[in-house]
Amino acid sequence: MAKKRRDGAVAAAEMTLKTKKKKKKKGVSPAALAPGVVGASNWGALATKIGAGRSTKAKRKRDERLAASADDARTRHGGAFHDDDAIAHVSKKPAPTGRNTALTDVIALDCEMVGVGEDGRRSILARVSVVNEDGNVVLDTFVAPTEHVTDYRTAVSGVRAQDLRGAPPFKEIQRKMAEILRGRILVGHALKNDLRALLLDHPRRATRDTATYRPLTRPLRSRERAQADGIARGRGSRSLKELCARELGLEIQAGEHSSVDDARAALLLYQKCAKAWERSAMMEGGGILGSGGGGARGPGALKGAGGTALGAGGGRGGGGGGGSGDGSDDDDAAADSGDAKRGKRAKKKGERAATSGGGGVFAPGAPRVDLFNR
Repeated sequence: MAKKRRDGAVAAAEMTLKTKKKKKKKGVSPAALAPGVVGASNWGALATKIGAGRSTKAKRKRDERLAASADDARTRHGGAFHDDDAIAHVSKKPAPTGRNTALTDVIALDCEMVGVGEDGRRSILARVSVVNEDGNVVLDTFVAPTEHVTDYRTAVSGVRAQDLRGAPPFKEIQRKMAEILRGRILVGHALKNDLRALLLDHPRRATRDTATYRPLTRPLRSRERAQADGIARGRGSRSLKELCARELGLEIQAGEHSSVDDARAALLLYQKCAKAWERSAMMEGGGILGSGGGGARGPGALKGAGGTALGAGGGRGGGGGGGSGDGSDDDDAAADSGDAKRGKRAKKKGERAATSGGGGVFAPGAPRVDLFNR
């Protein structure tokens, strides 16, 4: 009897040992045997066995989920820009969108400046970059300084002393830029600074500035609203870097600036808003084919100072219209001036009628009551 019990105990011990060996072979971790984590441990064992999450498709889906969660975070913050939310998932730079390398009707401009003067705070032109509507470079050149440079601002401008040695003179680049600007829509960010550095002008109706386009601006900050007369004026402009991360999911100006990248970024912002932007420009009479025309493209095209250098001859057809138009521009101008004169005469006539006894807002012979001096 004792022998049978001993044999049974040995058999049970052998069975237990075999079971443990089998479980070890299957790769079940000790945590899998712990109570309360049965579901998690089962999935962990299965994921290890089938290699879940290691395929290219799984990685792509995981990246998409991360990007979607970042967009949700930005939406919860009311669309406000946050470095942690937006730039953390931004890594791409602006790139060309096509193969066309010719000059197009829409171009984007950006310039880099260096400092001159005793304190280096005054700016002069050091580099000019122009891209066409596909984002391809049509002009990118350094410019020989016209004054002694006291601050190259390399950390921001990316310009070094050796870059300006042997660069083409300012007058040559200015003349070339005046030719490029004629009759074209100019896109950029804070274009007044670039045009000031070039000593050029461009018609407002043919300018698309991402720093002043209202949907891309921001409300004024409290210190900006504190005017002397207590009246807030306008809206504040966002930086190009902020607009790129916010609107395009692109990264620029992470270190030294590139005028080519900045021009492409401004162009992409314009193209994103182009339909609504052009509609509002046409409503304001500022479209590229708006009223007040004359010049190279016949009636309705850009007239006059498109790219005028220091007040010199202007856009396609020069400072006085002309060009290859069909000769109807002077007639249109005369008709417009005649309409304006007739309008002024009618306005004066109406004012006289309102102040005289007959007509106006009072019926003839009706008593007039001054509510403020009764």
